[in-house]
Amino acid sequence: MKRRDFIKTMGLGVAATAWPWVAGSAGTGALPTKTRPNIFIYIADDQYRDSVGCYGAKPSHTPNIDRLAKEGLRFTHAFTPSAICTPNRGCLLSGLYPLRNGAHANHSGFKDGVKSLPNYMKELNYRAALVGKDGIQRPSDLYEWETKIEKTDQRVPGADEPIHDRHRKSDLAAIERFISFKSARPFCLFHAASLPHQPYLNEIDNGLSGYDASNWYMDYEFGEVLKLLRQNGLEDNTLVLYVNDNEAGRPRTKNTLYETGTRGAMVARWPGHIKPGSTTAAVVSFIDILPTLIEIAGGVPPSDLDGKTIVDVLEGRTNHHHDELFFSYTCVSVGSKRQEIPYPIRAIRTERYRYIRNLNHTIGHPKLLSDDDGGMQAYEELYDIIADPGETKNLAELADFQQVRRKLSAKVDAWMKQMGDRGIESELEALIDFPPKK
Repeated sequence: MKRRDFIKTMGLGVAATAWPWVAGSAGTGALPTKTRPNIFIYIADDQYRDSVGCYGAKPSHTPNIDRLAKEGLRFTHAFTPSAICTPNRGCLLSGLYPLRNGAHANHSGFKDGVKSLPNYMKELNYRAALVGKDGIQRPSDLYEWETKIEKTDQRVPGADEPIHDRHRKSDLAAIERFISFKSARPFCLFHAASLPHQPYLNEIDNGLSGYDASNWYMDYEFGEVLKLLRQNGLEDNTLVLYVNDNEAGRPRTKNTLYETGTRGAMVARWPGHIKPGSTTAAVVSFIDILPTLIEIAGGVPPSDLDGKTIVDVLEGRTNHHHDELFFSYTCVSVGSKRQEIPYPIRAIRTERYRYIRNLNHTIGHPKLLSDDDGGMQAYEELYDIIADPGETKNLAELADFQQVRRKLSAKVDAWMKQMGDRGIESELEALIDFPPKK
């Protein structure tokens, strides 16, 4: 059986959990509503982690995220598989790395046959709703939200100009109607913010402007949804997960595979399961979110997914998850602002090292030409992230590190083969698969 057919037809088996199964549940394997939590996922857009108070920002402009961290679990080593919007969101929604799910170019979408979060939730008898930007411009045949809640026609405070049209207020009334709807089915709410992504806001009433204003308002809307959960008596039976899609606004973040380009904020609250005020150094990735939600919803994560459930991390039974993670970056962009020069980057991160390979390094990174280094990188980069957390010293050509370099290079080769990743050729194929809109 071909992989796409396998994904499309694979059922969700009986869950190996301590939760009791219900006979006659329409073939979904669904658990009783009182046993399974509601799920609320909130994702910020282009937020750099160090601008979040619970990750060290002073002063903090994110009081609601900070409060969530006090009430739940903060991840110190959460990573995204890429360094730009669509691939990261695609990984969260599919549990697959970008080259496998098809959404590896920005503003692209899934391959047909790639099953995703809303479809898994529907099979598990959840009501799934999308608010805002999912980043998936071309849905697959197995990507369909039961409910979509559009933003209002009102711009947020500080969005005073036509360039700010993307920053519109969330429809909190519609969100409340969705979460408070009397149903035997729990809900899964995926709320995707447009902030603090550029264009940054003008000055708002509290005196903040620019990135700080954008970051504050994003956090404010997050807090408003948390308030709705509390006011409707849903707080105690709702898993809340806060993440950002990728860092931005500074060198070595967006469009790169350095530590600062792939690390992110991740905070979770699940009353009765997560210890308040806890932290974990477990190395986790966006690819782990979908299998985790499937397990929490009462299903069995398909073995074909690249990620693996972090329920044991959430519930404090372990402080360890991945020994190594892989990363990919596709430079071509297939949206309205097309970028057709390929510059694929691949990387692996272990407990001590980060190895990066720039496959088209001789031309310079097309999206980093304004950076201090002129966009030029070596073909291979190797950093000791324990001794050199700022990744300032490239060890790839030093004699003492050739054994490490060769080992990690071989791992990247094997992973690319597994993903069906052909580097530059794969990027050029994305341009063909997603032609310019007429």
